[in-house]
Amino acid sequence: MKAVSEIISVVMIVGISIGLISAAYLYGLPLIQKSQDKSTLERIISFFDYYNPSSLPQKIEFVANTGSTEALTLDAQGIWEVHPFNENSTLNNSIIFSFFSKVTNININQPISLTPGGACPPTPGTIGKDSFSVVCISGNPMYDGFNITYFIFFRNLILPINETNNVTYSIQLISQNGESKTASSTGKTVRISRQSIDKTQNFIVTKVKIEIS
Repeated sequence: MKAVSEIISVVMIVGISIGLISAAYLYGLPLIQKSQDKSTLERIISFFDYYNPSSLPQKIEFVANTGSTEALTLDAQGIWEVHPFNENSTLNNSIIFSFFSKVTNININQPISLTPGGACPPTPGTIGKDSFSVVCISGNPMYDGFNITYFIFFRNLILPINETNNVTYSIQLISQNGESKTASSTGKTVRISRQSIDKTQNFIVTKVKIEIS
């Protein structure tokens, strides 16, 4: 009887252990994943926040203005798309980053602008009043989480000279393959370099190459 009792005790201990492990897996693991996704989401928000001087939109404008070269790394899994300025689509002259998360800061299918006065895609702005970049975001439920997408559009800025004459300033994105179609990547490092400045009487264009690896 003692041996049987010991066997039953062992079986009960094993059963309780399995139950605790199962509970930890069912309830603990999702909480850990959500905590990790929250931390990742915070990094991504900062990476695309125009008011953060180290953000991607700020660095692109900085490179366009100074001619320096910059490299930024985003520690997050996702898919990048670079839509060059001469791509025949409504997404031309933009950078897009899409990722999956169990937590979200947005739940709407259509992109909305995070830049005051901006639209997605944007219309031209005004020199001295608006930024070249317009940051947009969208997000929708997918499986047990959300598919979140950040957009950075680059719009023309107009400098009024008089009632009949304006000068247009533009930052035009070039993809790493140099083609007029979307370049995609799952890399984490974005390299930014100014390629040229082209000037005419009423149009000043700065071309900036975006490479992701």
